[in-house]
Amino acid sequence: MLCLILSIVFYFKSANVQALSADLQKQQQEVQTQQQSLQVEQQKFQNQQQQINAGAQLAQQVGPAVLNDLGLLARDNKNEKIKKLLEKYGVTLSDKPADAPKAP
Repeated sequence: MLCLILSIVFYFKSANVQALSADLQKQQQEVQTQQQSLQVEQQKFQNQQQQINAGAQLAQQVGPAVLNDLGLLARDNKNEKIKKLLEKYGVTLSDKPADAPKAP
């Protein structure tokens, strides 16, 4: 009789352990899926950051030359609106044209 009772208890405990094990596997799968999603988002962020850095580097290399050329055109064409816009953002222009290059 004792063996029968122990067998029944063991059966229910075993079923409980299997249910807990299945829940644990499900939770582990969810965690793994979330980790993969996080890795994808991190990769997207890194790609965006690389694009931002490349744009900033390009702006630092090209920006001053473009502003200078725009300023020269604004001065030479007497475009007051562009002059004022450049001055608004701290770009100062000389009112006199640059000397023409001298022939050797």
